[in-house]
Amino acid sequence: MGNLFYNVQKLEIRKAKKEVRDRTKNMKAMEYFWGMGYITVALFAILQNGAFQHDFIDFFMTPFMWYVRFCKWLVYPTYDNGFNQKIAYAGGEVWVIRILAIVAVLFIVGILMVIIMETIKQYKKRWNEISQMFLIGSLSGIAVLGDVIRGYLPVNLILLFVFANMGIVLLRVYRASLTCN
Repeated sequence: MGNLFYNVQKLEIRKAKKEVRDRTKNMKAMEYFWGMGYITVALFAILQNGAFQHDFIDFFMTPFMWYVRFCKWLVYPTYDNGFNQKIAYAGGEVWVIRILAIVAVLFIVGILMVIIMETIKQYKKRWNEISQMFLIGSLSGIAVLGDVIRGYLPVNLILLFVFANMGIVLLRVYRASLTCN
C-alpha cells in the first residue's frame, strides 16, 4: 500500500513539474513575441523620425566622403601653405607621403577594428535583462524624442545611441572591477 502511494505521489509530482515547464515555456514564448513586437514598433517609429533619417544617412556618408577625399588626395597630394593655398608635393617625396598615409590609415583602421571587437566581446559578457531594457529604452527614447534631441544637441542620434549603450557597459565593467577588489 505504501509503495502504491509513493508511485502515485511521484506521478503527481511529475505531472506538476511538466505543467510548470509547459507554462514557463508558454510565458517565455509570449514574452519573446511581445518583446519583438515592441522592438518592431520602436524601429518603425525611428524610421519615421526625420532627424534619425538624416543622421542615418550622415552616419554612413561622412566616412564615405572622408574616404573619397583621401583617395583624391592620394592622386594629387597637396598641403596648405598657411595662406589658404594648396601646394603640390615635389616628385620624390610624393610616393613616400602616399605610402606613409596609406600605412597610417590602415593602422588606424586596424586599431579601431580591435577596439570595436573588444567592445563587442565585453558587451556580450555583460548582456542581461538590464542591458536589454536599456537598449530598448534608449531606442524608444530616440524614436520619440529624436527631433527634440536634435533641436538642442547637434549630435548624430546613432552615435548618441551607441555611446549611451557603451556607457552602460563601461559602468557595469567598472562596477564589476570594484566588487572584485
